[in-house]
Amino acid sequence: MLMLRTCFFCLVSLLLTRSASAQQAIVTYAGNSGNETFYDVVQLSDQTFLVCGYATDLNWLPVGVPTAVLPATGINNGLGTSKYGYLLHLSSDLSQILHVLHFPQGAVEDIRFIKTSNAPGEPTGNLYISGNTLDTEPNDGGYFIAKLDNNFVNGVPTTLSWVRRVWAEGYPKDYHPWDVNGNGEIYYILGQSHAYDWAAIYCLDASGERKVVENWRTHWKVAGGEWKGFPASAYPGGRDSLAYSGIVLKAWGRCDLRSWTQNDYDLTEPDGNGGWKKGRWPLDVLYDGPCDPNNPVTNSPGYTGYSLESCCPVYGGSSIVVDRRSGDLYIGMNMKSVGPTGSPDFEPAVIAMDPSGALRWWSRLYHEITPAGDTMVSIPDQYIDGLAIDYSTASGVNTLVVDARCHGNNTENLWEGNVIAANPSAQGFQNNFTGTNGNIHISWLGKLRLSDGVLLHSTYVAEYAEGTGALGAPLADPNLDGWPNPNSGWPDVNTTRLAKNNLKVTAAGWVCVTGLGRRTITTANAYQKMVKPGNGGLSCWNSFIRVYKNDLSAPLYSSLIVGQWDTLTQQGGGNTELFGIFKTEGGVVGVGRQQADGSGVPLGNDIPVTQVPSWGQSTPAGEAAILVFYPAGNLVNPLDNPGVTTGVADALSKSAFVYPNPTTGMVSISGVWAAQSIKLMDHTGRLLGSCNWSETGNGLRVTLPEVVEGAYLLSVKSASGEHRFPFIIK
Repeated sequence: MLMLRTCFFCLVSLLLTRSASAQQAIVTYAGNSGNETFYDVVQLSDQTFLVCGYATDLNWLPVGVPTAVLPATGINNGLGTSKYGYLLHLSSDLSQILHVLHFPQGAVEDIRFIKTSNAPGEPTGNLYISGNTLDTEPNDGGYFIAKLDNNFVNGVPTTLSWVRRVWAEGYPKDYHPWDVNGNGEIYYILGQSHAYDWAAIYCLDASGERKVVENWRTHWKVAGGEWKGFPASAYPGGRDSLAYSGIVLKAWGRCDLRSWTQNDYDLTEPDGNGGWKKGRWPLDVLYDGPCDPNNPVTNSPGYTGYSLESCCPVYGGSSIVVDRRSGDLYIGMNMKSVGPTGSPDFEPAVIAMDPSGALRWWSRLYHEITPAGDTMVSIPDQYIDGLAIDYSTASGVNTLVVDARCHGNNTENLWEGNVIAANPSAQGFQNNFTGTNGNIHISWLGKLRLSDGVLLHSTYVAEYAEGTGALGAPLADPNLDGWPNPNSGWPDVNTTRLAKNNLKVTAAGWVCVTGLGRRTITTANAYQKMVKPGNGGLSCWNSFIRVYKNDLSAPLYSSLIVGQWDTLTQQGGGNTELFGIFKTEGGVVGVGRQQADGSGVPLGNDIPVTQVPSWGQSTPAGEAAILVFYPAGNLVNPLDNPGVTTGVADALSKSAFVYPNPTTGMVSISGVWAAQSIKLMDHTGRLLGSCNWSETGNGLRVTLPEVVEGAYLLSVKSASGEHRFPFIIK
């Protein structure tokens, strides 16, 4: 019987792998002689895709494609540039445009982001979009957020259910920091960054109206004016007398992200990586005492010697992500500061709050007090460029993925990948900064435990500089194609920046990014490779797509998307930008553009196109949109198909998890006891057989049959019903 099940597993897994990996690469332009850009891409639970962007005209769209105009009521774009913001609904194989939705010409500048209210693995929920606008501050120029009245799976949208104008300059304008929870509530940042006027975080209810958040600290009254205090239910006039709440991202006259008591200000607690930090709130570091909300003062410096930069009382809010299951909120930001010697600086912070707005934890991402007890500063700058929730349990727990960036090499910098207190055996693909190039911006990825912000994994993302020496030995992994190991030698690295608010995390916890680098490391399975150092060719500035393993120890896939440059002269490249990425069952989809000069002539050489769909173009005629699909055998995972649902529908299943995931043959299920039966299923829910199990102190220990690699489900029947848990055998 075991042999029969094993053979059946082999057949299923083989068919899945062949089907997924047999997909061909797609690399195409879109547009005509005007300007076109694709900004974001998502796959829906019926396996079709949505792509958004802008175009100066829509004449390049195929004749006969169903097209509808979205009303722009409530959106101001009085200083706009006569563009079309649009949504393309594409078939599951990306070969056809099924529907086009667009705003009237000039009504918006673009559609920048697409988000859904569902957690990964659940059917597509409500659809939300944001886009840029150009208008004055009184007219809320900056960006808009809107809810569509349908989601393409259940029906084609015809209008906007609601729209919210957002005045935005600086970071809020560039990053569009907003997200939606599982109940359709929106968190967003309005205002400026590192300026004088205003910035704040607000929450919209499911109908698009600002709402009261119980434990935020600033509330606006129905009758006008503010109340500073918490919880909202303690307001002397009653909670119903409050109109809405906010987190004010400003120093002067504000205390929202500072301690209000001496005890909180003096609090010393672990920093998440073996060191220590002082102050219950992340802004305490800039000041010499707590903040009285009724009489705010900004006396500096703080305990590390940092002071607020006098020019800029408004902080820089850049990223927001919300856990679709719990409703927990995560915020990324930084503060413009001055170090002890007068050097300008930017200090980062990641902040976690529960749905009531109560502070759960925060992280600086570097040591303010080292494990040895030394108080540190970190000059020059660090920034938060993106946040994402890792809903998988590949590390045994869910994590927050952080995309940060540092300016140069600091004595104390963003945490290294091989010095992690909670994970002593950890190795990042690139553990730290190397070389002598100081005045550069390089990126960093880290995974923080959702429950408490403890660091579990990290890696720098800093591609090699052209002409660098001091290279290490080649990497042993054949998929890394003989590239020098970033963790050996001491090579110069160059500016490497990941796209803003563009992180995606797969069902297995793999981290997907797009970025800009110079001599970018590419994998053996890449569609477009970089020439390796020492092989007689020169690099060029390039855009790239990369998928990291769940522990950030190595890329599974890394490929360029750039004009095919001359490796002797470096000419022809450096001409693409990528903005969006989505992991599918068998590969990754990326979107962006090839740039053009001021007269509309495409810059550089063409990218190497393949399998151009009927709606696409083989060559650019101006600034041209780009879409790629890069398949790879080692990226195949049926659980990355949004049409594959897990059947998880109750609190028990949402809080419990399978570990280790992936596994080699035995798993545990945390948080589940008293099982009546446990059955093994393929990823579609087809029954394959029964499993033996035993109870442990943490849950259940399950023995699996000897099977080959693949994606499966464990169906656990208990008194409360059936609960299904996805996992991967590898």
